[in-house]
Amino acid sequence: MPESVVLVVPVAPADTGNGLAMRAGMLLEALAEACTVDVVVIPISGPASVSAWARSMARRVLVVDLPSDPDHGRALTVAQLGDATLRERLARCQPLPERVRRVPPTLADAIAADLGAEADGSTVLAMREYLLPLGSWLARRLRAARFVIDLDDDAEAMLHHLGQVDEAEGYGRIAEAWLGDADVATAASPDEARTMSQRHGHHVDALPNAIRVPRPSAGSSPSDRPGRGKLLFVGNLTYEPNIDAAIRLVDEILPAVRRRRPTATVTLVGRHDGRLDRLADHEGVTLTGQVEDLVPQYAEADVVVAPLHLGAGTRIKVLEAMAHQRPVVATPLAVAGLGLAHGVDVLIADDDPIAWAAAIAALLDDDERWRTVTTTAFATVARTHTVEAVAPRVRHLVLGPSVARRRGDDERE
Repeated sequence: MPESVVLVVPVAPADTGNGLAMRAGMLLEALAEACTVDVVVIPISGPASVSAWARSMARRVLVVDLPSDPDHGRALTVAQLGDATLRERLARCQPLPERVRRVPPTLADAIAADLGAEADGSTVLAMREYLLPLGSWLARRLRAARFVIDLDDDAEAMLHHLGQVDEAEGYGRIAEAWLGDADVATAASPDEARTMSQRHGHHVDALPNAIRVPRPSAGSSPSDRPGRGKLLFVGNLTYEPNIDAAIRLVDEILPAVRRRRPTATVTLVGRHDGRLDRLADHEGVTLTGQVEDLVPQYAEADVVVAPLHLGAGTRIKVLEAMAHQRPVVATPLAVAGLGLAHGVDVLIADDDPIAWAAAIAALLDDDERWRTVTTTAFATVARTHTVEAVAPRVRHLVLGPSVARRRGDDERE
């Protein structure tokens, strides 16, 4: 039987936009080159609308309706109580994290029925820790050849940093109870993969993020910077670490930059829920909401900024900016795990707004440095963080070394 994968994702896979959707898109694209992929979208972390790009690579796409009807929710709970193994496992995890409660493992029965016999024996790959119980139970239901969990980032550590201790401890219990079911576990950051391996006593492999580099026209080179002093921050602006970064950028960093460059502006791009509306009242600040095409935003930007002080994983948006040939100023956290060199691929600034203003000014005031950083960063991303570069490792980890060897994949760390 040819290899097949059931890819269970918390947001519709995409080749641009939301970072989590882009990671899902990377996995889909890498696997579709080697085998049949059925995509199961459980829209708990983003949109369920699946693009033609994603559908073109999947055999089937199944979008799961999350239980909102109280009777349906009660029926799933009763089903969990009726299975002694599942009941005991879930009892060890109480109280469950909020997202785990919304995607109970008993959803696996309906998903397996909808997938049909063609999916039996497939490898099941689920994304994020909150889909670990459901993914594990679906793998059992399908008699999966392998079960792989892409944790993506260290959710437990991030929630502790955010002060959400109960949720963090809930994720710790989920890992203790369910991570042993996985044949392979992965995370985007090598450092976080090591930390989670030590914490849970279960090996976690590093699987880097990747982006699709825009194809330059023949003989093209990085364009001159626009010269308007536009700073760009792109991200999901409903995500707490990005909200915190946007507020710091507008309230603290922009005023320091404008003391040097009075015409400097900030554009915030990404889905938001109203919590950042007040930022648009600041002079020089534009809050666009989600946009369909990021290319014009990058083209008009002089510097892309990533002033993140909270969060986990690796920042796919930093890679995307470099692929669009725009220089990046970032905190150490924002570039952690990406293997980027300060002053070469990126300028790194700490918490001090004055240091941020100096780093941004170093790019705005020096065309040669702007071009040098941009060119080097683009070359680094093209060499190490494209889908083509990372795809062999995806296939090695998800499908197994023997399948990867048969394909002649050159696995890369």
